[in-house]
Amino acid sequence: MEDQKWKSLEDYRAQVWGCARCNWCQNMFGWNVQSARFSEICPAFYDKRLAPYSGMGKMHISRALLEEEFGYEDSPQLVDIAYRCTLCGACMMNCQRIQEKEPARVTEALRAELVERAMVLPEHKAFLKSTAKYYNPFDVPKKERLRWTSDLDFAIKDLNKEKAKVLFYVGCMYGLESKLVETTKVFARILHAAGVDFGILGAEEKCCGMEQYKIGERGLFEMLAEENLEMINRLGIDTLVTSCPHCYRAFETHYPAIGKMNFEAMHFTQFLKKLITEGTVKLKELPRQTVTYNDPCNLGRWCGEYAAPREVLESIKGIELREMERNCDQAWCCGAGGGVLTAFPDFATSTAEVRVAEAEATGASVMATACPFCEYNLVNATELLHSRMEVLDIAQIVLKSMTEGK
Repeated sequence: MEDQKWKSLEDYRAQVWGCARCNWCQNMFGWNVQSARFSEICPAFYDKRLAPYSGMGKMHISRALLEEEFGYEDSPQLVDIAYRCTLCGACMMNCQRIQEKEPARVTEALRAELVERAMVLPEHKAFLKSTAKYYNPFDVPKKERLRWTSDLDFAIKDLNKEKAKVLFYVGCMYGLESKLVETTKVFARILHAAGVDFGILGAEEKCCGMEQYKIGERGLFEMLAEENLEMINRLGIDTLVTSCPHCYRAFETHYPAIGKMNFEAMHFTQFLKKLITEGTVKLKELPRQTVTYNDPCNLGRWCGEYAAPREVLESIKGIELREMERNCDQAWCCGAGGGVLTAFPDFATSTAEVRVAEAEATGASVMATACPFCEYNLVNATELLHSRMEVLDIAQIVLKSMTEGK
């Protein structure tokens, strides 16, 4: 699902009139279904069991708003319906197979209208205010971005002062969320062990703006994109590598609409695949274990990358990759994206609990993923469920193979 220069709700008038109410925005495609238990695909509809929360529902709400059948202020539920959506893109993936319509982008446009009318959730207002002040949504000074590097046993280049071929763009979640600090160090250790000439922006790194865009604050996103492109283009790097699919999607699909990029953007799993193929990352055999892979929505459905993460896992001897029933473009969202983790943490967690149950049904002992939002939310779910399922980023498994394998 290639991204495009964003449009207003008015631009989707024909689409919202053409919704056929087929319900494929709520369920997996029929030929993919393996069981009734894991056959649904829309977390918001699964949670609320009300049609307005599905992609179809938001298409018809948007039609009614465009035709002035009711106003933005008429229903207190409008904001809840618009924002209780992870924007995982599953509705759009299925809709494009039948009608070539884009319910997820309609929801993005609806949110942009809400932002213009100052109809934003309090949690999102704080999120946006922090971004404008600190260039991160965590409401912490920019120097906090360096904290994860404090106890590394090697130095990392500061690309504000030195040159390198590769920029490791850490991202806000991996750079500032305390629960993910150890994973962040893993990425740096792999790059260092592989002899990659890399560096970071450190305290000067700015948020990519992807979550702000999905909340509907397009102006803030454009400002961040322009400033990031100006700063990163000056570095003279060949490649930007990020471990966050949200950041990868921003650079890969949105930033080219803002300005010129004189570097290549890669997700960490894509870069890992390259290093493994080149032989600079040497993998050793691990004890036999069954692993299942959770597709991040922004890496999979929105950017089309399903192969690289799986190929990295399959290249490690001792690992059996066993798919969940909902996988690739029919994967169930972890529940954390689209501003949901910020505004509706309970809903985010309950959505992740569904995914943990699906992973357990495979018989796997490890659920691998490749996204900080997924890792954070799925770990929280396993803790609440007292599940024995271990949630790991693919890079953690790779480093274990490199350092502990035989």
